[in-house]
Amino acid sequence: MAGPVNRSVLTRLGIVAGLLVSANAGAQCLFDQFNEIVNPFAPGCGDVRFTYTENDVSGLNIALGFPPPLPVASLTAVDGFREYASLHMQHQALMMANTDEVAGSIVGQTLSGQDIWAYRLGDTANQLTVDGLPEPAVMVNTGTHPREWQTPEASTELFETLIENKADGGVGQYLAENLNVVILPVLNIDAFIQTQNFPLNVTAHRAQPRDGRMRRKNLRNPVSLDLVDADLTTVGDNFWGVDLNRNNASGFGLNNGSWGQGRETSLIFRSLGVASEPEILALQNGAALGPEDRLRMYTDIHAFTQIYFTPLTGNTRRDNITVALMNRMRLASPRIYRDGRDGPNEVGNQGIGTTADYFAYTYQIPSWTLETEPLNGAQDYGGTSTHGHSGFILPDSQVARMRDDITGMLWLGFYRQAAPPRIQAVQISEAATGNIVYAASWVSAGGNNRTLSVTNSSAMVPGGDYRLWLAFNKPMRFRNSIGNIIRYQGQTVDGATGSARLELPTVAGEPTVSIPINTASAWLNQPGGAPNGYLRYADDAVVADFTIPANLSISSAVPAVLAISNLDFSVAALDADPATAVDWSNGAWINYEDQFGVAGDIGGVDCTLQIFVAPDSGDPAPADTAVCAAAVVPPPPPPPSGGGGGSLGWLLGLLLMMIGWSFTGNGPGNRR
Repeated sequence: MAGPVNRSVLTRLGIVAGLLVSANAGAQCLFDQFNEIVNPFAPGCGDVRFTYTENDVSGLNIALGFPPPLPVASLTAVDGFREYASLHMQHQALMMANTDEVAGSIVGQTLSGQDIWAYRLGDTANQLTVDGLPEPAVMVNTGTHPREWQTPEASTELFETLIENKADGGVGQYLAENLNVVILPVLNIDAFIQTQNFPLNVTAHRAQPRDGRMRRKNLRNPVSLDLVDADLTTVGDNFWGVDLNRNNASGFGLNNGSWGQGRETSLIFRSLGVASEPEILALQNGAALGPEDRLRMYTDIHAFTQIYFTPLTGNTRRDNITVALMNRMRLASPRIYRDGRDGPNEVGNQGIGTTADYFAYTYQIPSWTLETEPLNGAQDYGGTSTHGHSGFILPDSQVARMRDDITGMLWLGFYRQAAPPRIQAVQISEAATGNIVYAASWVSAGGNNRTLSVTNSSAMVPGGDYRLWLAFNKPMRFRNSIGNIIRYQGQTVDGATGSARLELPTVAGEPTVSIPINTASAWLNQPGGAPNGYLRYADDAVVADFTIPANLSISSAVPAVLAISNLDFSVAALDADPATAVDWSNGAWINYEDQFGVAGDIGGVDCTLQIFVAPDSGDPAPADTAVCAAAVVPPPPPPPSGGGGGSLGWLLGLLLMMIGWSFTGNGPGNRR
């Protein structure tokens, strides 16, 4: 697989979302070395109007190779694109019909006075997880660039899917009960309506069309500061506007200023001041719905080139988490989106003024510009590629699949960022009688602390047959439409993932009993709780039978421990110590511990469940506890044989390792 493709590389190649293209496509517009039109108001440039057609290339026609999409008046999804009024009515209808799960807010107004809405989806009553802790939040913004009709359709599908699955008993319900999802479906409303008012027409140049269907900027007149008149015959208006994806504080006017960000007629004009545009202020207000201090992920959806442009802030832990999450999400599309993380020279340079840069640097959360399909242009769907902007027009026939594709990637990201997996409850019962031998669950002890509440704890005996029921805090497996456990698209976890061992480290030979939780049939998708149903969500619990070896040679009660290793379907490992609730701060996880009790970002093996085996089921528990093999810290290597110089060298090496550890610890914000 090819390596990362960073923003600076694509910029130099002139293919950033089709913005910078060759100037050899006719008309009289003149371009400089940065592909900026230098004579926008000259006759034969700004006053030229082109028409999109299916096949007609005569005159000022531009053939797409498929019927040009037209906006449709429909609340529900169609094979194509909905007009803005219909999209907005659908958002409002979903809000009014689902008041327990959706709270809508007007977060600002456009230059024309249109209300900009953002919606918070989750359980609106208390914004607490099922554990009673403040819910984390994620945010999705679309419609920044109005010509990218794909993006409001994608966020609306996401909105609809979250509502449709809010009580599905599985992942949808888990997200509804444990995560705030903030969606701002159309940011640049004025200009989006402008593109839909002229769905077949563009102005200026085939290679860099401006107003009408291909408007990128908002409707700001940078000279008068008023609204442009939206009339394609007004040549000046065709070039005015502010690129909202260059108007943000992080990287404002930096790193690619030579492209023309400061030129008023530039396609990427940033405006004269940071966050000068009401749409950007509305976006910032929308973040407060999270609220801001609970945000864990931000996605700004754009088109096209099929890539995650991912800012890296220089916060090592945050950047590592971001890249890992981005890789999980981009593989969750059958089209396999590209890795667009910042290059080495871009890390920590504040970016280029995009909304993703703003959220990355302001909140230190995973953040990206998600560029949808196509990878190349209309030719990806059998159309023509007679100009560099054909990729902004997705054929009607591809829209439904695109919506599902984007939703699938975001769904996985939400699931992963909501919380790492952890053990919630356990029960061991006699296989024949159902008598409970051991039962425990993690309960709140106030704040971010939990305690293991053990309600049953009696001895297992050699030769005894038992059933283990083990429940987690979230659905751990993914099922297809016919109910079979499969790998989520692009992931590696399935029914065969995971292990459970009963370990007896104080018994001679340190015997272990493998408990077969690594089968698809072990996972429970029917309610009922222990011992044969899931706890709260389908596939949050697994059940398996096991036997204590009959030849186990013990004369008194001995401690045992369950060593549980598992991954959720986004390939995240267990929080190995549920006694402290995992949270997020300064770009990294807190209280996400491994089996050694070390907090970090990857988790480990849970060894917290202490049980015991005795000759008789009525024997009392032993005084000591067991340490699982995974939690035993390996001893340091022995010093090399030979003279004292060798021993001194080993000590010096150990000292250097300790110094190295002090600079590469797990504290938030550490750099390497």
